[in-house]
Amino acid sequence: MARRDRLGRRVGRNWWREYNVDLLHSATVTWQSDCEAATLGYATEIAEYRRDNPMPTLRDFLLRNKGMNREPDGQ
Repeated sequence: MARRDRLGRRVGRNWWREYNVDLLHSATVTWQSDCEAATLGYATEIAEYRRDNPMPTLRDFLLRNKGMNREPDGQ
């Protein structure tokens, strides 16, 4: 049985949302690792790193990938 929302519409898998959230997660983990490697954990160093290397945002990924009409792996 398919899941339904409160209006009775069928709710399915949203590959585009999953794809963008996965990209964001990977980019955030990489950014945090790079930040940790470049700073000693002091708040001022982290603030400077953040200023020079902004943290990735979901908005950036959504805008960059808008208009995709199929999954990247061809499915």
